[in-house]
Formats: sequence, C-alpha cells, structure tokens
Amino acid sequence: MSEPSERNRGFDCENSVGRECRGMPGVVLWNAREPAVWPRPPQEMTVSTLLEIETCPRRWALASADYPEIWAGHGYPPKPQISGLAGSAVHLALETVTKALVHAGCTSVRDAGAVRLMKSLGGYSKVLEDCVDRIVERFVGNPRAAHLLENSGSSLRTQIPELRTRAQVLLGRLRLLGRKAIADRPSEAKTRGPLLHGAFSEIELRVPRLRWKGRVDLLILSDDECEILDFKTGTENDQHLFQVSVYALLWGQDVELNPTGRLASRLRLAYRAGDVIVTPPSAAELTVLENEIVTRQEAAERAVAKKPPDAYPSADNCHSCNVRQLCDAYWGPETQEQLAMIADENQFSDVELRVIGRHGPSSWDGVIEFFCGKPGVVGKRCVLRASQQGLDCQTGMRLRILHARITPTIDGASQPPVITLGVNSEVYVVGW
Repeated sequence: MSEPSERNRGFDCENSVGRECRGMPGVVLWNAREPAVWPRPPQEMTVSTLLEIETCPRRWALASADYPEIWAGHGYPPKPQISGLAGSAVHLALETVTKALVHAGCTSVRDAGAVRLMKSLGGYSKVLEDCVDRIVERFVGNPRAAHLLENSGSSLRTQIPELRTRAQVLLGRLRLLGRKAIADRPSEAKTRGPLLHGAFSEIELRVPRLRWKGRVDLLILSDDECEILDFKTGTENDQHLFQVSVYALLWGQDVELNPTGRLASRLRLAYRAGDVIVTPPSAAELTVLENEIVTRQEAAERAVAKKPPDAYPSADNCHSCNVRQLCDAYWGPETQEQLAMIADENQFSDVELRVIGRHGPSSWDGVIEFFCGKPGVVGKRCVLRASQQGLDCQTGMRLRILHARITPTIDGASQPPVITLGVNSEVYVVGW
C-alpha cells in the first residue's frame, strides 16, 4: 500500500492539501477547493456518463477534474464503499467465468467441460477471492483509501459466501452457443473486425459518427439470434432498459464489428431475481432513439461546459456524492431544509463548523455553520472530538466534516452536541 506523496503531507491552507494525523489513522486534514481547471465535456459519451451529467453536472465535473496537488490519478480520488465494491467483485467474477466459458466452448456452467473448467479456476470462491484482490488493488495509491484498504478487503472476503451465491445464480441461467458456432468466431485480435457466429464477452461498441461507445457484457450471435445480455448486480432500474436499448443502437451502427447493420433480436437484463427480456427497438425506433441520445448528449455537453457547472442538490443526489465536500451548493443554507432527509437513524451526518477554541487534549469548541438534516442548529455551540490524539485543528478554521457521529444534547440547551470523528470520517478545511 502506497502512502501519500511527500508534497501531500504538509499542511498549509494556502498551497497544499492536508496531512494524516499521527496516532489517528484515517483522519486527514484536506483543503476543500474546486479544481484549478474544470474538465472539458467528454470526447465520447457513454450511458453512465450521460446519466451522471444529467443527475448533477457539478458532481460529474468535480469528480472528473484533475487534482495534481492530491495525487497522480485522474479525477478526484474516490472513497471505497463496501456495497459498491461487493457489486463490482460479483460483476468481475461474472466477466471472468463468462470469458472462460466462451473460450472453452461451453454452453452453460452445467456442461461437463464447464465443471472441469471451474476446477481449473479453483472454484467460485477462488475466483471471487482473486476478484476482491483486483478490486482492492485499484485503490492502491489513492490517498483517500489508504487507511481503509485493509478493512475493506477483509470485509469483502467475509462476504464471499454470499457473493458466490449471487454469481452462481446469475451464471446458472446463462446459455451460450455450442462449440460449432463458437468455433466460427475470429481469433482474438487487437484490430476490430466483423464478428461472426459465437459468444463474445466484454465487447466494446463504438460509433465515431455519434461519438458514443458502450461495453456489452455478452453478445451472442447465431443464424437466428442476435442477443445482447447485460449482467446487473443491483435491483431493477428503468435506466437499465435505456442502457441496453442504447447498446442495441450502437451494435446496429458499429460498422467495424457489424458491417451489415444487423439488428439485435433479443435484449436481456440478468438480475439475481431473474432475467428481464426487453423488446429490441425496431429500425424506426432506433432512429428515434438516436435523435434522443444526440439531443441529450448536446444538452449534457452544454451543461458541463459552464464554469462552474450547475449543481442539482437533492437528498438522493447528495447522499451518495463522492465530492460533496467540494460543492458550495451542498453546503449553502438554502439547501439545508431540502436535504434534511439525508440524516440517518444512526445520527451520522455532515457538519460544517468554525473552530473557536480548544476544549481538551483531543477536542475543540466550535460553532455550527451547516448541519445536514438539522438546519435549526446553525449558529449553536458544539464540541468536536477525535477518538485519539493527533488531529491538529486551529482556532478560526472552518471545517467540513463528512460522516461524523452526532451525539444529541444530554439535558437540553445546557449541553452542546458532540461531533465525534470515526474511521470513516473525513475533515476538510475550507477557510479561516
């Protein structure tokens, strides 16, 4: 596990990012600033990018900009979330096994050849263990994740029995073409060319004319069928219907992989609870869909071309936002009542406060300037408490704190609320 570079470890409100507090792993003082350069609109559009921009242009821009003062990676360093990582591990396992089945010419996981194949892979548990390692490896070098990687990996590994069941259920319904059809497919090559009969895993579709692309989990081609299948590790969502319909459009217009313009005859969304069959768009419907995505793409590009892009604060949008600490719209007083539902039952919430003095060896007095979910407490006194010594707060600092535990007043107004930092808390400096 790599540590933040030396340039990121010094704390200075004017020109650096923050420092990890000695004796308190995970509590880091960061500067919460908008990017020096806002990102340009994406050169190629995908369904996920379009939906992200439409949900909140500011969130997409903040997450997609470069932050060289923090790290060498692209975008704002993401914070690992166990639920999302678990879904990614299952999806990666599905990809791994499906590719192996396709390569071996198996029609399903029940084939005798598939049984031998799974033994050669070490079984489902071994596949998932490897996938968990690969998922965790993606966060190495991420300064926001350094202190969480070990616990994240351990937590995911304890879930492997449940993740294995999820993968087995999805793969158990999978039906591929037989060896004869698969034998007709071209060998793997770096150049893109016409796809013949067979099953093709993780195929990227591209239509330069539209500046769109998409990656299909599985494409199955035979004389009679042209099926596009997408695995889904979450719950059913109307956006999935849109996504697979766009894949049908891109497949029909990918002149390199599909020079004859063959249309998809079957679209399938594979959920744990069962498969959802989507009626493929007709030629006329594909024309309408093309006009729709072009119009939406142009609107999305205009939205993120603004400096800064507009923000769309809401309970749903902000609760899962990875960059809300940078977004002034989220922390503005006009949004506090709107976002009141974000405060959860466990009293973990986001707080902005101004430090007015030291309260104890590892605690400070403050005045609340934003309390997500309770706008009525703005202006009231509070106590900020770290579970261990090491946090270096200074009088006058304005701090934005994500995911802090809020202890209610004990006996009314005489006891101020206590804001306690935990392993998942993050502290950002926004001024003095």
